[in-house]
Amino acid sequence: MRRKWVVNGLLAVFAAGVALALTEIGIRLLAPQPTGLSFQDRYGLATHYPGITRYLSQYGHEVSFNSAGMRDREHVTKKPTGVFRILLLGDSFMEALQVPFEASLPSLLERRLEQETGKRVEVINAGVSGWGTDDELRYLTMYGLKYQPDLVVVAMTLHNDISDNLRKDWHTTQGGALVDQTRVPMSFMQYKVVGLKAFISTRFQTYQLWRRVRHGGAIRQAGRLLNSHVVQLFSEPTPDRIASAFAFTGLLMERMKAVTNVQGGRIALVLLPLRVQLSDSSFAAFVQAAGSTADQMPTGKPQRVVTEMAGRLRIPVIDLLPDFRAWTADSTGPLYLEWDGHWNEAGHKLAAGAVAKGLIEAGVMR
Repeated sequence: MRRKWVVNGLLAVFAAGVALALTEIGIRLLAPQPTGLSFQDRYGLATHYPGITRYLSQYGHEVSFNSAGMRDREHVTKKPTGVFRILLLGDSFMEALQVPFEASLPSLLERRLEQETGKRVEVINAGVSGWGTDDELRYLTMYGLKYQPDLVVVAMTLHNDISDNLRKDWHTTQGGALVDQTRVPMSFMQYKVVGLKAFISTRFQTYQLWRRVRHGGAIRQAGRLLNSHVVQLFSEPTPDRIASAFAFTGLLMERMKAVTNVQGGRIALVLLPLRVQLSDSSFAAFVQAAGSTADQMPTGKPQRVVTEMAGRLRIPVIDLLPDFRAWTADSTGPLYLEWDGHWNEAGHKLAAGAVAKGLIEAGVMR
């Protein structure tokens, strides 16, 4: 009897394995899912699964991540002699899964700055999808500073970074001052479970489909909240929630500057425009859809507020909106993937040129 149970158990396991394998094959053939790429540290900071290479069918190319979980080549921790090192912080626009790495802003910026300055320049790309300034400060203090950057460049996606900061995962305020949130590291077993989930998500599309179905409602709700947030970014007078988010972002930038300066480095801020800002007609349609008027929603308000904040902190700002609007006015071609919302190769090239020029003019490359 005991032997029969063992045999039946093994047969059940085998049958389940075959069923899962056939399901995986069917999904890959009939309904391919985006490959999982995410990982977490012991405290829950999102990053990429270290050392993997994956083909992204939705974009038609491979993406690779180095041993530190960066979409970049390998970088030694100690800065090489004679190299001007830049640590680039940002979200999915710097992660740039949509284009080959050689056509992305981090890679293009490195080459452009070397050509323009005659220096040996190394750009370390630490961009991760979903990061806001709060996450980037956490990464900088926990990991980024060990690379001894001469310059930290923060690429702020105005579409969602201000909203992301409201999560306050890593920092909060007390009496108007920025304070660290106390986070307990995961236990050994908790971290192993998280690692197992990351392993499965990077290899099995069945798991990715299950996650999409399970979390579909939450994803749609997050999208609706983000759309509302974008409208509030432009609203006059500024809603209290957004005013609080802008103030909190200023405190985060102030801390980023302070910890970078301690090591002798500098910091600069790059403002990524919203797609609706690229032409008067697209912004007018956006305002109309929001049920508002032009005087209640100034076109460049998010850039103005952040630039004024950075000015008080003496942080140089490179605003990409003028270059993107000029390109759009000349009808040279699209800068964004229509179905994705991120930059195409032309967008990355235009942005890299504007950032290189802005950094040189700001005097932070010396």
